[in-house]
Amino acid sequence: MNIDHEQQQFRTSKPSRLGRGIERLTHPFGKALSAVVPKSLVEAVLKGLDRTVGAAQLVRFDHDVYDIEAANRAAKTVSRTAQSISASTGAAAGLGGAVSMSADIPATIAIALRTIRDTGRAFGFEGAGANEKLFRLQILELAALDDPDLRTQRIADLENAIGPDGTLIEADHETITPIIDQAVERVSRAVAFASFRKRAGMIVPIVGSLVGGVVNSSFQKDVGKAARFAFQTRRRRSQGADQPVPA
Repeated sequence: MNIDHEQQQFRTSKPSRLGRGIERLTHPFGKALSAVVPKSLVEAVLKGLDRTVGAAQLVRFDHDVYDIEAANRAAKTVSRTAQSISASTGAAAGLGGAVSMSADIPATIAIALRTIRDTGRAFGFEGAGANEKLFRLQILELAALDDPDLRTQRIADLENAIGPDGTLIEADHETITPIIDQAVERVSRAVAFASFRKRAGMIVPIVGSLVGGVVNSSFQKDVGKAARFAFQTRRRRSQGADQPVPA
């Protein structure tokens, strides 16, 4: 495995091709659907669900968290597990059309947050504290972005939040609270924009079941990739590799 190649590939890649294909097919319904399930719903879900990342891990680990290749393999297992679970919930939600689709969104976000937390654990980062919460939100937003320029900017923001020893650059309470609020708003906008357009096909039962399963799996795959990139960067910096470029 070439970790350098994988990291660089993430910087230049786009979200899952399959998910983008579903988005193109369902795009005509997206505007109407986003009006039915507004960004404010995602924002409320994000504010209420971060505590769920403290729940039991999706996958149990027995590897050395300082072995980056072993940690990478464990993180990929987390991602595959999340894809499987989320595809099942999306397929079930798709059978019920638009109503059950909106109910599936909190479950999808909860699984994504657990994926990010468990990926961090695979690399030895438990994720406690406000700065870690902000870092998880940055990862979640990155996974939902489709705009190449904005995605490049957010990758840079995420990398700039990581110190040369792999720990997060600390911010005091008065600073971090409004930053988290801003991040929640940004993530809500990104997830709403991407998720509702891609899920529009779920308004048609049966077909919606297929769309729901594909879209959920695709989103969790993007979340897993973003999380591995972020936590691999932290672990590599803690080991003296992948150091930040001086401003």
